[in-house]
Amino acid sequence: MVKKFIYLGLVAAVLCGCSYSVYSNAYPHLKKIAVRPFENQSSQFDLGDTVLNGLTQQFSRDGRLKLVTQQPDCTLEGTILDFSESVYSYDSGNNVQDYMLRLSCSVVFTDLVNNQVIYENKNLTLNEAYAADGADSSTAKSKSKEEATNELVERLFSTIIQNSLETW
Repeated sequence: MVKKFIYLGLVAAVLCGCSYSVYSNAYPHLKKIAVRPFENQSSQFDLGDTVLNGLTQQFSRDGRLKLVTQQPDCTLEGTILDFSESVYSYDSGNNVQDYMLRLSCSVVFTDLVNNQVIYENKNLTLNEAYAADGADSSTAKSKSKEEATNELVERLFSTIIQNSLETW
């Protein structure tokens, strides 16, 4: 009986350790993706690299599509239209408490096998708050600007995946 539990535990550990994915894929013929560098029209010069690196990491973690540079089944391309920061809230002493980051992109997810656009959004806009001084606030929860930027990239990935591979 004990051996049975050890065996089941080992099997579970192996499965958890592998890059196995239980996510659905509405397009099972798509196996490989090329994520193209996003054109950056924002004033933050390194944002294109941040978005590209973040998206490739997310695809790698997700595991539904293998990242390739040649002979992909599908592509993800886009343009960063705007990246801005504005004051979001003030504390009782009229000091800035939170800022809001806003990322606007144009994205296209294309099925190259069937030569069709699966998802396109010409003005995908995401917002994320962060604390001005890194302390807890009512909305930003000790998030730095860098952490808020990374969260925007994660949400960009989630939005693209939900509207392409996870369509019903």
